[in-house]
Amino acid sequence: MASSHANTIATVLGTIGTVLWCIQLVPQIISNYRTKSTEGVPPLMMFLWALAGFAYGVYFLVQKPNVALMVQPEVFLFLSTVAWAQCLFYDLKWSFKKVLVAFTGTLLVFGGIQAVLIIVIQNSRICKSHTNSSLACWPLLIFGIGAGVLIAIGLIPPYIEIYRRHGRVVGLNFIFLAMDSSGAIFSISSLLVPNQTNDNGTKKPLDIIGIILYVFVPVLEFGIFLSQVIWYLSGGRRVLRSEKEERMEEKERGNIEGSASLNEAI
Repeated sequence: MASSHANTIATVLGTIGTVLWCIQLVPQIISNYRTKSTEGVPPLMMFLWALAGFAYGVYFLVQKPNVALMVQPEVFLFLSTVAWAQCLFYDLKWSFKKVLVAFTGTLLVFGGIQAVLIIVIQNSRICKSHTNSSLACWPLLIFGIGAGVLIAIGLIPPYIEIYRRHGRVVGLNFIFLAMDSSGAIFSISSLLVPNQTNDNGTKKPLDIIGIILYVFVPVLEFGIFLSQVIWYLSGGRRVLRSEKEERMEEKERGNIEGSASLNEAI
């Protein structure tokens, strides 16, 4: 495969992954807004994911694999912070003003520290003298590995919620999870394209750390899907039917009470 074609294919795959990761949290954010609730969406999960986006950003902006993968962590950071802010507002009952200050301040702090770290790492003697291998210099590896660890740790609170509900997934939007996993898979594919080259024409090494970091997402989220399927097949269907009947009964009682009040008024 020619290097120019390899770079093009990698960019296309990375762009698809970026598009998915640009909008993957949107269904969750919309769901939170419509229900005015973040039950089952742990604030800790979203904040840890925001931290992971921060670390991913440092790693990929220094590595420069392709433009799509350089933009991806920043969008992930922003959307995770939005979802975290929703948790503060709906779940923890913070005032809108307090949430706005926390949201804006967090993004400014993350952005400022990230910019400084990128400049420092790019100009560090350790990374400048680092040989062209499949691994980044060790200061950068700390951020790359740290991002993957934060993603994994961020998915532990949902598993705790699932355990408390005997396997049932509550609050997490499955469209969000599917898009998130798909985005990671496309991003992995973009890194696996062989014969990619840098701007100076040298061959790009296989980014093993980047691949490992992305693998965490589909693997752990598959467990969430599997838990819901098992719950549904082992009695969840009856629970959902019962809850639907209760909602219909409550709605009918509300209509009857409304009609009675209207008749009394007449």
